[in-house]
Amino acid sequence: MKVVLVVDDEEALLEVFASVVKDLGHTVLCAHAGDEALGLAQSHQPDLIISDHMMPGLTGMELLRSVRRDERLASTPFILISAALPQGADEANAYLAKPVSLETFERMVEEGLRASMGRPERPAGLPLTQAPETTMNLARAEMMSWVAHEIKTPLSSARLNLELMLRHLSGETADAQRRRGTVALHQLDRMSTLVSSVLEASQLSDGRIKLQREPCELRSFLQGVASYWRDTRPEAELLVKLPAEAVTMQADAERLRQILNNLISNAVKYGGTPARVELALELSPGRAVISVTDHGQGMDASELPRIFDRFHRAVGSTGQGHGLGLYIASALAQLHGGSLQVHSQRGEGSTFTLSLPLGR
Repeated sequence: MKVVLVVDDEEALLEVFASVVKDLGHTVLCAHAGDEALGLAQSHQPDLIISDHMMPGLTGMELLRSVRRDERLASTPFILISAALPQGADEANAYLAKPVSLETFERMVEEGLRASMGRPERPAGLPLTQAPETTMNLARAEMMSWVAHEIKTPLSSARLNLELMLRHLSGETADAQRRRGTVALHQLDRMSTLVSSVLEASQLSDGRIKLQREPCELRSFLQGVASYWRDTRPEAELLVKLPAEAVTMQADAERLRQILNNLISNAVKYGGTPARVELALELSPGRAVISVTDHGQGMDASELPRIFDRFHRAVGSTGQGHGLGLYIASALAQLHGGSLQVHSQRGEGSTFTLSLPLGR
């Protein structure tokens, strides 16, 4: 049996986190603030620390750094939980974004307890941010992080409690209750996605997102993206056209995946029934050109100049989007030194073209 220290100033979240850890068979220490947690850690030397970031007194990051300075605790695995990614989050063994799913939380607890005492590398794909050192941008970033925290904390509590309830449903009415619960989970996820998109759009607008560039072989990368969508949306037909030769560039693979997931999601959504989507990679001098084509409803020419604007939604959209996806995709393309363009005609479908420089 292991000892896990859980820290959160929100009683509802602290209670559900502690309940999950106990169900996994471990002893739980609970703290409502960072300074209280530090005292408990120093006296009990837990096997794992799980902490929220935004708390009164010591923040989660300050607690983490205090723990690392104590030679008795320096190697203790530390999981940081936050609605918005704080600077320095890569110092933790793992980072969980609110709202946290039950399965993800359980998996991270078990992985944390199995972790070696040395500090592991930052998980692949964890985006880091870096703010320009101006008072206005720092104040705005702090405000956006606070808003994300205040919204995502109750969302996380609601989601975890709902998942626990669904897990233990039984009896004649269980199926109907499970369907209603699943709908509620879907709506909570939509709210979380909206908050994340607003926060990310703000970070992009302020120039706070920093790419993690590594060599990326585009053919195998695109095959992986296509495989994901074929598994996720088997009712849609996804055709892939790739060059014979390997195409490698320096890129942030997770950010490229974010761009393409947005484009393919829109193509499936607006591509007709059944949707037929074409994903292609072509080469031009010094550039890789990735296109996503659908054969759905298309857009009027008058809409195209505003399609990448924040909060713009095309005529005929279903009401499920928030008008930030294409803005974020375009901004991420520009961060790579590339561009995102669209060609569309009403009734004939749309083609989005991502052009990326190979030499960067």
